[in-house]
Amino acid sequence: MFLGFTCYSCGDKYEGEIMYRTTMLSYMINSIKTTHVDIEATSDQQVKIKFLTQATIYNNISPYTQTQFIKGTLFKNKKRIDYSLDQYTIDGINQSIKRITGYRNGYFNPYIQKKSPN
Repeated sequence: MFLGFTCYSCGDKYEGEIMYRTTMLSYMINSIKTTHVDIEATSDQQVKIKFLTQATIYNNISPYTQTQFIKGTLFKNKKRIDYSLDQYTIDGINQSIKRITGYRNGYFNPYIQKKSPN
């Protein structure tokens, strides 16, 4: 049993915290929410890329909720990684969210999207 615990704790554990503003379109109610996500990665660079992808995809909650990414925090073995997103990256995530949700039909499905009228 000790051997199993030792092997489990060998690798680094990465986590992320995503803060975003949600707007319920039917009621126009705004709220700020924070979500914690586990990220499977083997390096700090890989976790940064996966975090940006998850932040973009996770913000597509439902067809009746509009979201805006505010900020994100990364943790490695429960300690904060010194990594901050610049405003350009945050704006890029929000633009990606708008593109993904602009033509959706129901919940997010990365394989079935309505075609752009252009």
